[in-house]
Amino acid sequence: MSLAKDSLKDTEWQFGSELTTEQVWDAFVIVSLLEDKLRMRQQLRVPHTGLQKDRFREAMAARNKDIVLNGQPDAVGHACDKCFRKYKTASGEIRSCHPIVGDGLNIGRPCCAVFACREPLQNNRHRYCKTHFDQHKVCAIVQCAKPVTEDSKTCSDPMHKEFERKNKEKGASNFILKERFRNTNASQPVDTLGTQQIDQVEDVEETTIEWFEVDEITNTVRVRSQANPGTVGTSDEDPSSPPDPCPSKSALGNRVEKAQFSRRRTHNEQTLVRPCGIIFARATMFGAEAVSNFLVMVQNAFSVPGVNKPEHIFYDSNCLARQQAEKSFPWFEGIGMCVNVWHFLNKHQTTHTYCQENCNPIQFPELLDDFGKWFFNTSVAEQINAWLQGYHSIVREMLPDKFDFFLDEMVRRRNIAHLKKLAEGGHNPRVI
Repeated sequence: MSLAKDSLKDTEWQFGSELTTEQVWDAFVIVSLLEDKLRMRQQLRVPHTGLQKDRFREAMAARNKDIVLNGQPDAVGHACDKCFRKYKTASGEIRSCHPIVGDGLNIGRPCCAVFACREPLQNNRHRYCKTHFDQHKVCAIVQCAKPVTEDSKTCSDPMHKEFERKNKEKGASNFILKERFRNTNASQPVDTLGTQQIDQVEDVEETTIEWFEVDEITNTVRVRSQANPGTVGTSDEDPSSPPDPCPSKSALGNRVEKAQFSRRRTHNEQTLVRPCGIIFARATMFGAEAVSNFLVMVQNAFSVPGVNKPEHIFYDSNCLARQQAEKSFPWFEGIGMCVNVWHFLNKHQTTHTYCQENCNPIQFPELLDDFGKWFFNTSVAEQINAWLQGYHSIVREMLPDKFDFFLDEMVRRRNIAHLKKLAEGGHNPRVI
């Protein structure tokens, strides 16, 4: 029996002729899990009952945990002639150098609006997790603890009501549409595997930093915003509070207030990449890319079975990270930590004494080949992150299990393809 495409429309039959995003996602998950179990010589076991969207959740969570505990299967022991070299020291000793490159990119997922809370949201439309769910009933203005009024995110304070009105007004304006267009230029089409829909205005609000200025004389309110400052590593002077993009007083002397009308998003994704382009690890930064978080990520990533410490770490904020490591992270003793050449020349001040004395790559002769040229590609993480950025619109509405599973699987598949490319290029990929 054959059916015309249109013959299934407007029927009560559960099957149709058009492919849905849910079916694409299910196929992706099933194939990925089956391949993973085949590699480990295990069977995939999932429930035969319950909702289809929940059947693979436990299997996905187990796979995510395995990646954290054991690393990316094709990256843990990887070495090749582009990321590993042996060299002779001035004393004639033969040593090896197998560095790693770290960088962050601004893609994130919805998370609890309490700063640095890691508990997942129960639903991607919520602002708070289960533990902090009662915060939905508290005024959205920061430092106001009054209860909200009915069908509102603010309390009965007239000024707070005006903040909320201005927030909604901004969301309905052409300005937000232009801002959204700029922010999605590098993304994939909106109709993606993130099948739960969300207000597109909120999506833009979450990717900008917003505050309200109150004119003390006229008592009028203006909405101000700026782009997310990015993923540059920050110091750990006050790790308990989020970065403050605006002062308590504006340049005009107006009072400044902040609010949490929309969801918070995770701050960024951090990647560790071998100079040859093999992606070694990735991790989610929640509140900010504090250098201590980066150091913890590196230590955890290189503590999985079968991997050795890197001899060198390239990171844009190594001038901060190295100082933090010297104080609190003995694990990093003996590891070279410098900034890549371009960032050192263009982004780091010549007046920063510690940086100039400790993070200049020219201090490490193992980074140069026999002809005095740089042996390793230290910009590789930025190149990889440009590739990962293309999945932004796919993952932006995913909750943790789906988000981690999708990104880890795309990394795995890219590593497999890249290993083949390295072999074809004569770079001798191998396991050490």
